[in-house]
Amino acid sequence: MVLALGTPKRHPESGIYWFRKRVPDRLRESVGRTEIKFSLRTPDPQVARLRNLDAMLKLERAWAGHDIALLGADGSPVAFFECKGLPVATPARIGTVEDGPTSDARAGLPIDPRLARLDAEIPAAAVRSTGHRSAGRKSNESNAVEGGSRSARPASMRGVFESYAAEAELSPATVKRWKPVIEAFVAHLGHDDAGRVTRADVVGWKDSLLAGGMSNITVRDVYLGAVRATLQYGADQSGLSDNPAAGVKVRVKKGLRERDKGFDQGEALTILAATRLPPSANISLEMAAARRWVPWICAYSGARVNEITPLTGRDIVMRDGVVLMRIRAETNKTRKYRMVPLHSHLLEQGLLDYVKSRGTRPLFYEPSRARGGSEENPHYKKVGERVGSWVRSLGIDARVAPNHGWRHRFASVARFVSMPEDVHHVIQGHAGANVADRYGDTWPQVAHREIEKLPRYAA
Repeated sequence: MVLALGTPKRHPESGIYWFRKRVPDRLRESVGRTEIKFSLRTPDPQVARLRNLDAMLKLERAWAGHDIALLGADGSPVAFFECKGLPVATPARIGTVEDGPTSDARAGLPIDPRLARLDAEIPAAAVRSTGHRSAGRKSNESNAVEGGSRSARPASMRGVFESYAAEAELSPATVKRWKPVIEAFVAHLGHDDAGRVTRADVVGWKDSLLAGGMSNITVRDVYLGAVRATLQYGADQSGLSDNPAAGVKVRVKKGLRERDKGFDQGEALTILAATRLPPSANISLEMAAARRWVPWICAYSGARVNEITPLTGRDIVMRDGVVLMRIRAETNKTRKYRMVPLHSHLLEQGLLDYVKSRGTRPLFYEPSRARGGSEENPHYKKVGERVGSWVRSLGIDARVAPNHGWRHRFASVARFVSMPEDVHHVIQGHAGANVADRYGDTWPQVAHREIEKLPRYAA
């Protein structure tokens, strides 16, 4: 019978080949994991095949002799796994044990001179001695881990995060939110070596956050989310043997829902009526305009507030006889622009007159007077927050999001007027429900026809 040695696996993004081997059931308890995985550090399929073959042969010989091993790929020290009842040996080349040389020929396998040349590049297994085949008794405590991950080369948690943020092009807001999380994790660990992080470290950190009173959903979505994504990038790109945060979960109790997420008719009319009241003399012209127009635009478009507050005079255009607002990709959660028709009721109230008065400037804030804005917290987001606070002051039910409530209400009204689901999704910027929705474009006339079905608010 021919032994199936497997083939190296090519990473779909980096193009680097990886060694992967399932740990036999009989050895899983000793090894402490179900799979051995490490980078072969080459995009060349021929070199990867030879390195994969060499590593597989060494690993199979070690396991056949009941020696628990983990292969490295770059000549650096490799991790040991505690084996019950077996003393730990120093790293040694398989085939140079004290009771005599063991070669590929002795094992009944042909010797490939090309593999011999790779011997300097791929270190042999770090062997657990069974007692009679010992390469020495000197232990290496710095290489010992307890069921955790080990990198093929030193990797800083901070460095891995910075590389991940740069390659994934994380938004400034996400970097601002996640960077302190990584710092907190490093402080908890007491070191900055991503390769020494174990599953027990991650679980212990999670438990300490929960014990400190942090909400389950924050721990799950922000803290574990940041660490898991960073370590996964390290496993994919930076030589970590695996992601110790993978599979670590936080149970979040489903919250009680005692009312609809969208504004009801009475709440919608209360907000829209308040937009027509004379503004306070203590707020700017732009903030007064935000209170006046943002709720109305949201009511007739179902857009997110932070998609409306960045609008400038350039974003209001006419195409094919339809007045549209351009929601830009950089301010859109889905990173995709869309053109949304403006309801005729907005035009009748004089929205275009205000737009013309602004020229090409932002509609709802004045950059020359803005203070304290940053890339992580831009001015338009502050405008949205202030509009939300103002809506709260009107006595609206606190269980409804003061801005996002319009988005939910728009979806409800769209169903009431039998708006086609695919058009509804395009207007609100949702992903299509099926593959067919990705084909074709929704022309302005089509979206305008459906938006005009919405009943007018008598406020």
